[in-house]
Amino acid sequence: MIAFTTVELFERKGFAATTIEDIAAAAGISRTTFFRHCATKEAAVLLDDAGVDAELVAAAERTSRSGPLRQLEIAWEKMTAVFDTDHEGRDLFLRVRRLMRDNPPLLAAGLERDARLTEHIAAALANGPGMDSLDAHAVAESFVLGMRLTFDEWVRCADQAPSASPPVLGDVYKRVRAALVRANETTAR
Repeated sequence: MIAFTTVELFERKGFAATTIEDIAAAAGISRTTFFRHCATKEAAVLLDDAGVDAELVAAAERTSRSGPLRQLEIAWEKMTAVFDTDHEGRDLFLRVRRLMRDNPPLLAAGLERDARLTEHIAAALANGPGMDSLDAHAVAESFVLGMRLTFDEWVRCADQAPSASPPVLGDVYKRVRAALVRANETTAR
């Protein structure tokens, strides 16, 4: 409820002009209740309501030392399949990603959130399968980079065909993975 209301206000009034008081009033909650759920107005649209972050950290804990990046990618591919079937959630997330693209403070908050997720995944890889700290961070950084590139490309594709449904996130992720492989091959020569 808070995320949807916040997105509506950011789109209507603009990110900078929207206050926490505006969000609380539109959501029908007090300022205190708002702060119980969100530390900032940026956080109000970056909530992990679906538990994706926790699911990714749990997947990292379950990986083995053999191919941990691929194991995380498989877990992510399963999540994208669920994501693509939740049209309401997908459409709200697309709106949030567009807002992030157009508002540097919101983008910064999103990148900070990604950095925290990266640290949690790296810690899970170090604690679960017992990876070396550098290896765990390399896997976590690579994985989260792929996620971020996927969402950025997903928004670009959706914006190129605004009358159509957004592209399938899983398909975009496969294209991003292929681009990352090509980039690695190009630099290895």
